[in-house]
Amino acid sequence: MRISELSARSGVSIASIKYYLREGLLTSGQQSATNQADYNEDHVRRLRLIRSLIDIGGLSIAKVRAALTATEDETTPMHDAFGAVMHGLDELPTDDASTDIAAAYDEVQAWLEARNWKIEDGAPAPYRLAELIATLRRFGFPAAATDFDNSADFVERTAEAEVQYARSMPDRTAAVETMLIGTVIYERALVEVRRLALEAASFRLDETD
Repeated sequence: MRISELSARSGVSIASIKYYLREGLLTSGQQSATNQADYNEDHVRRLRLIRSLIDIGGLSIAKVRAALTATEDETTPMHDAFGAVMHGLDELPTDDASTDIAAAYDEVQAWLEARNWKIEDGAPAPYRLAELIATLRRFGFPAAATDFDNSADFVERTAEAEVQYARSMPDRTAAVETMLIGTVIYERALVEVRRLALEAASFRLDETD
């Protein structure tokens, strides 16, 4: 297919496709004539993954490149390929942590160890959880890492199912895309469910007053 059809099939503009080609995110098509190339279904799938990483995952071009490299390298364990995408969804802050965040971070690390959750050093999520706990405490909430045990028990069960489903995909590209979309969309769904629960709880309390 020509680049115009590739654009129509993938939903990505020709200008963006050319940009991805220049940046090395998308492999070149088969040269068919001067200034013309033919593309195939692999290019459609690659563009779909690139757009998922950028639009859904919010990854920068540099992070997309790292994720794609991990996806393509068959010697990279699938866990590390997933990690390249998952860790790319957030970044560690460059500023030194305040005292209360540092204390919460130590608490989170102890909580992870107690749960036997093996998390890679430098992963952003433990720090972000520590930030959130410290922020809750600043506003007077008696928050602690152990307050999330029930939620952690639930998401641990669903996480295993999600990872197994992603790993059942026919190839690494599909597996990484499934893991990314499942992670981001499912997280948003859980947030909306909690908001619904809060509104329902408020309504019930009004009825009992």
